Amino acid sequence: MPWPDLTGKRCLDIGTADGFWAFEMERRGAAEVVATDVPTPFAQAARVRFEAVESTVRYEERSVYDLEGDVDFAFMGWVLQTLDDPIRALKAVRRVAKQLLLLDTISVPLMLVPAPLARIDARRDGGEWFVFNRRGLRKAMELAGWTVEADTGVLRDRYVLPTGWKHRVGVRGRSCALLARQR
Repeated sequence: MPWPDLTGKRCLDIGTADGFWAFEMERRGAAEVVATDVPTPFAQAARVRFEAVESTVRYEERSVYDLEGDVDFAFMGWVLQTLDDPIRALKAVRRVAKQLLLLDTISVPLMLVPAPLARIDARRDGGEWFVFNRRGLRKAMELAGWTVEADTGVLRDRYVLPTGWKHRVGVRGRSCALLARQR
């Protein structure tokens, strides 16, 4: 992934879940890391990890729509797909962060269409709203006022055992990372 130099920077992990990326930013030399997530049973269980490790990472229960402060860098991993208004979320991040590394699921079949696309992903549990193709993810960033500086293309899961045809043909388990700065 296209990580910038985080040495001495103020960083934000949006949708931190178990804190993996927050601790990674700290490991990469960030001066300050705030990890945010919405209050869910999973987040409450994961918060124990923050209290169990020696770390300066601070945890806050906060929606992406309610971000406050001023940070140099924000990381947002697999969050857009769970939001009902991804453009508004990206604008909320832009209000507080100078740079954003976005990692999210993309639809490989939608990549066959040359236009930027997002489709509603109406799962039964209601946990995911949208899925983008790569062009659609980039366009969402641009519509929210970001300038994309780097794009990883499709990231393939190296350690997942293919359990069915969807993994073998690339329908499942595909992500893309974009590094962007404010315009």
